[in-house]
Parts: sequence; C-alpha cells; structure tokens
Amino acid sequence: MNVSRPRLSEHFPHVDFPLTIEPRYNIAPTQDVLVVRHAGGAARAELVRWGIELPSGDAGRGGGLINVRSETALGSGFFRRLLENDRVVLPASHFYEWTARDGGRGRRPLMIAPREGVMAFAGLLGRWTNERTGETALAAAILTCPPNELLRPVHHRMPVVLDAAGWRVWLDPRSTVEDLARLMAPCPEPWLEVRPVSPLVNDTRHDGPELLEPPPPEAVQQLSLLDGG
Repeated sequence: MNVSRPRLSEHFPHVDFPLTIEPRYNIAPTQDVLVVRHAGGAARAELVRWGIELPSGDAGRGGGLINVRSETALGSGFFRRLLENDRVVLPASHFYEWTARDGGRGRRPLMIAPREGVMAFAGLLGRWTNERTGETALAAAILTCPPNELLRPVHHRMPVVLDAAGWRVWLDPRSTVEDLARLMAPCPEPWLEVRPVSPLVNDTRHDGPELLEPPPPEAVQQLSLLDGG
C-alpha cells in the first residue's frame, strides 16, 4: 500500500495511524497489513498478519485464510461470529489480479486501483498462532463478493470495497448484520480502473514502485479484454 500517512488521515479522518507507515507495493500472505478497527470507543489503525487461523478442528491452511467469501460470513458459526464482533477495514492503494495471455501461455498481471482516493476493503479480524513459539497475534482476512462488470472478465471474485459512508457503518459496533449485508456487494464500476503492470509483481521479492510500470507495448495489445477487443 503506497499511501502516505497524511493521505490516509485525509481519507480516514479521526483515525489514529502509526507515525511511520512504510510504502508497500507487493504485500504477500503471512506479511503484515494495515487495518483500521474500532477499539476503546474510537477507530485506530495497526499492523496485523494477513491470514487468519481457522478454528480448532477445521482443516488447516499453511499460511492461514487470507480471503473469506461474504456468503460464508453471512452464514453461521466461526465466520458469522467474526462478522458480528470483529470487523476491520483494510486501506489499500491497489490490488493485483492475473489474466491468461493470448494462447494460454502464462498469466499477465493487472493492477486494480481507485480512480480517486484510497480504497477500503471490508475485512474480519481473527488470530494466528505461531506453532513454533506458541505466540498468538492478531490477523485479518479480506471479504470477497461476486465481481462487478469491470472485473468479471478478470476474476470470478473481488474484494468488498467500501466508500467513506460504508466503512463507517462497517466499523460501527451498533451496525446490524442486515446493515453489513447491504455493504457486501460489488462496488460500482466507475470507482475502479484496471491496467497492466510489470511482470516483476509475479515475484514477491520485488516490492517497489517499478512494479506499477506498464509492460512492453506488445503485452498491452495482447490484453484485449481491457478494451473489449
């Protein structure tokens, strides 16, 4: 997330952000992500692990669960309890998806970013236990929903993206499940833009502004789905 603290404060007023926020361009599961949550009567931001631990007895996943389907959270059990009691928003400058090359040879990365401002993903706050040390840490997962028409050619799911009014409702402890359910829908297409980016993003060891550079012109031409060709 390559967004400065002043810009975050502009889009998330009255939220206490860490004094130092390092820009990130390629955050991977198990790494730290910035979340905003309601705690102590106010909204505050902190870094937590990306990937929550599943409840005891469920099938485990090596890195934890990074995404949760909104339909699952609206069901019952573990994820419903998180939805009712442990919600967060994740500020973001962009996210990546991949689409097949022409002829099916490999995949090309795309960046999805807001046309203006900063995105806020709806998320759930859970825990993660380090099996080696036994230490438990806060962790988050991003809620997903069916895609809007812009992203439908790219992927069958997308993050739940909230506007300013939406993230306030999401964090409000007084919000009902019915209030939350209305937010867990595809955001309007004009909110977002999609463009191809450097294939360097395919390697999580790369994490710099060069990742946002466009690929060679011939690669752009092959991504005909972006212009309907």
